[in-house]
Amino acid sequence: MKIILVLGSPNEPDGTLSEMAKSRLTVCQKLYVSGTYKIVLTGGFGQHFNTSDKPHAYYLKQNLLSKNIREEDIIGLTESRHSVEDATLSKWIITQYKPEKIIIVTSDYHFDRAKLIFDAVYAPFTDFSFSLASSVNINPEILNQLIQHEKTALQDLRDHGVRF
Repeated sequence: MKIILVLGSPNEPDGTLSEMAKSRLTVCQKLYVSGTYKIVLTGGFGQHFNTSDKPHAYYLKQNLLSKNIREEDIIGLTESRHSVEDATLSKWIITQYKPEKIIIVTSDYHFDRAKLIFDAVYAPFTDFSFSLASSVNINPEILNQLIQHEKTALQDLRDHGVRF
């Protein structure tokens, strides 16, 4: 069995998914093969990404179900608040299922930080890879803010390590 782990991203207060979230789900759908892949979705609540009354992962799941992904293939929803929790809270699912392969889906601008975090948290699992969603459709002003945030957060992790 293989697991696709989709990392959370913003949604509107009414649950409408952002372009980031939709692009990550598109990558997930392209990777998914019923009977071969199981899916884990991350994202809970937070002022910076989800102020709705349901966890972000719920909206991801509803979207995938509407695209004919089998419900039994979605094996976990984690209510994480940030990238480190995406890794720490999903690790128990990974440990439980012992997949032969893990594919982590995130956005291209988030890759460096996500890789550093998952390298630290997922040890000793060594067979995981990333599949990156393009940020080409994200508003350039928002994307520049995200890139700046990534640079700052990545430097913090390099300076202080991954704290979990």
